[in-house]
Amino acid sequence: MLRYAWFMVALLVVLITAVGARSADAVSYDHEERQFLQLINEYRANNGLEPLTLSDRLSASSERHSQDMAKYGFFAHDTVTSSYYPAGSRPWDRMAAEGYEYRTFKGENIAAGYETAEESFQAWRESPSHNHAMLDGNYKAIGIGRVNVPGSIHGWYWTTDFGGVLDPTRAPANGQPVQSPPEEPKEPVEKPAKPVEDLGGIENGEMNGESVWQQKAEDGANLILDDGYARLGGYNDGRDLLRQKIRVRENSDLLAYGLKVETDERHHPFDRLVVRLSDGEGKQLAVLEKYTDEDARKWRREKVNLGRFVGRTVYLSFYVETDPTRLTTFYLDNVVLDDRTPAPRSESRP
Repeated sequence: MLRYAWFMVALLVVLITAVGARSADAVSYDHEERQFLQLINEYRANNGLEPLTLSDRLSASSERHSQDMAKYGFFAHDTVTSSYYPAGSRPWDRMAAEGYEYRTFKGENIAAGYETAEESFQAWRESPSHNHAMLDGNYKAIGIGRVNVPGSIHGWYWTTDFGGVLDPTRAPANGQPVQSPPEEPKEPVEKPAKPVEDLGGIENGEMNGESVWQQKAEDGANLILDDGYARLGGYNDGRDLLRQKIRVRENSDLLAYGLKVETDERHHPFDRLVVRLSDGEGKQLAVLEKYTDEDARKWRREKVNLGRFVGRTVYLSFYVETDPTRLTTFYLDNVVLDDRTPAPRSESRP
């Protein structure tokens, strides 16, 4: 899950004619919005990525946010005042309000002051954070909202909302019809007959969100990916938690896990991952390790001795906090007890 990419650019002021807000039920796209779709998809193709498809739902949330920023004089990802959404709404709140409710990767870029698609695209491409969002392979759908309100602070406002699921409101691209995908199943097609018991270990190294891991993300996203590893952080102002109850036995007193940290941070490290133990009531017993953006590197194997907790049943948790500036993502894999030999390191993961 770069899962949620929030970015801003301060741009020049241009005042032209007004463009009205759209709804998810009646979406049209002007020439510049279509041009931006072409530009970003050519850019992604040149970098070996699949193209993005227009989503009417994401375009509704994008344009309404652009309209609000222009009308009410703010420039931010969180809604300050709105004709459509509650104050304080975040990008995924606005997406959900328009019917894009999937538990998937989501992100947003905003800009103000540029009239044309080429100008906005250039500004975002020259910004590392914006550029990262446009080249994120997790995204499949895009909403584009370009609005102009004469007399507003910056004149032109752009919002592009990204999502990891192609929803049924996909818009035709270049006049060609688009077939809607089947609806996502409410439950997995297959589920284990019973939860995997830890038996002093942790899923034998396999991370499975349908098993014994408890996960909680501030944005409601799934932290454990289909490939069997977890992605925490990667978006601004995030709070992610993975937790599991374990029994520490004499022959399973060594905790090991695969870890990789990716970051755009350079000077003010705040984003952090804390590995800790707590009791059944949530009281913290020990902080085992801490990692920040200063620990950015390739996959490596980390080990912690739990000898002082032998004979106890405790909760092991991986907790991530991220700040509102640059992005840091923490990846976890192959979490086990009693790992006495190094595990192979994989460079094929994000």
